Amino acid sequence: MTPPEPPLLVCVAGGDASGKSTQLDALTAALTADGFDTAAAGIWDALADPVLGARLPFADRAAVLAYLSVLGPNARAHFLFHALHAGLDLALAREPRILLLNAYWYKYFATEIAHGGDPATLRAATAAFPPPALTFHLRVTPEVALARRADRSDYESGYGDAARFLEFQRRSHAELDRLGTELGWIELDATTAPEVLTRTMLDAITAAAGR
Repeated sequence: MTPPEPPLLVCVAGGDASGKSTQLDALTAALTADGFDTAAAGIWDALADPVLGARLPFADRAAVLAYLSVLGPNARAHFLFHALHAGLDLALAREPRILLLNAYWYKYFATEIAHGGDPATLRAATAAFPPPALTFHLRVTPEVALARRADRSDYESGYGDAARFLEFQRRSHAELDRLGTELGWIELDATTAPEVLTRTMLDAITAAAGR
């Protein structure tokens, strides 16, 4: 029996409140309407899965975030990468033609460095994640992110107030910028009209998918 063709992996990366989830939803809908079997993977997918979710000791996202708040950067990163890989495995099991990755390990790597984690240790923990064929970096300033995020979590705020959020996000964004340069990401202005961003990414994705 011929094994299924690996999916085209496409990541939408960016800092908090950059519009990643909005774009993932729009891309999934547009690609599916265009005839591509498309799936998306994110860090919270295991909670919603009827099999995995029933076996988790966390009732909801708030309970997970409360647990994360008492961990150090290395332990927290391992937990987050575990959750992210569980979501990736769920999506891969569907054998899609295109697999869209929400933030991927990039956001959590950058965030844990901003929390004080060791870059070399954290980077080593990402070795099991396959590289995307395309990564779009939705760039937004911390100030715009703060204005957009009325319900920011303690985790993305560096466990502090609004001023702490800005300082923390600047450190996280600096790490994302370094990754983007190293890995050749496609840089996009996240304040561009959402439909324009979606069209730009769709054109690149369908070209990479051979259409």
